[in-house]
Amino acid sequence: MLRNVGPEDRVVRIVVGLALAVVVYLGYLTGIAAIVVGVIAALLVVTGLLARCPLYKVIDVDTSVQEQPYSSTDDRAGL
Repeated sequence: MLRNVGPEDRVVRIVVGLALAVVVYLGYLTGIAAIVVGVIAALLVVTGLLARCPLYKVIDVDTSVQEQPYSSTDDRAGL
């Protein structure tokens, strides 16, 4: 599977995943809620680190393709 998660998306996934993992680790959630949030945290961190998201593949989303900014200055033209 090709990468389909862009750099900004990766950072957000990793930060949110780690924050959720800390919440679970510190015991703010218990029972089934802790399990669900822990699984979501693990998925966010793994997809952020691998830059691949199976859900993005299913819904045909690709945030890794970024348009290149247009440069209005061209040094070769001598202007």
